[in-house]
Amino acid sequence: MKASSGALLAVMAVAALATTALAIDYRVNDSLGWDTYVDYDKWIDGKTFMVGDTITFMYEPYHNVLEVTEADYGSCATSSPMSTHSGGKTTFELTETGTRYFICGIPRHCTNGTMHVKISTVPYDAATAAKMEEAAAAAAPSPASLPSPPADTYADAKTAPAGAPATSTPASASASAPRYQQPAAALAGLVIAALVAIAA
Repeated sequence: MKASSGALLAVMAVAALATTALAIDYRVNDSLGWDTYVDYDKWIDGKTFMVGDTITFMYEPYHNVLEVTEADYGSCATSSPMSTHSGGKTTFELTETGTRYFICGIPRHCTNGTMHVKISTVPYDAATAAKMEEAAAAAAPSPASLPSPPADTYADAKTAPAGAPATSTPASASASAPRYQQPAAALAGLVIAALVAIAA
């Protein structure tokens, strides 16, 4: 009885790791972020959001992200959101199947026909996850295509003139790359451990 409980836990752990092995962090609208005059239906076209993935909104301080009901999404109503987020970066974990609705709560940003997106999440599927992983990697900008830093940005403190303001890499320069990648060898080791536990 004890051995079978341990084996069951091992199998469940391996299944959970396999689910997150190819999970993707989708950056809403890729490098352009959450902003007005964007066709978010076009952005989600061809993407399959699965349980275990995350979606990250990157935006300027004059925007925000509200998660709302389907009815409020349809009318761009901002008076009773399920949650409200600000600060320039908001990440949502897709932990279950279904559709979630997001809008910008700044007046007219949703009603002008753009700042709203609905994300439909489906159960995890390893084959689809692998395809989405490949597509996300292919869509990520190469280092050569990233914008050059502003003229007053210095590589390190040694090259900056005295009194120069501290700078950091612009948010637009960060590529959206998948976050949860388990090395194949580690995953294979866990599978072997689970099989050994089952046989014991």
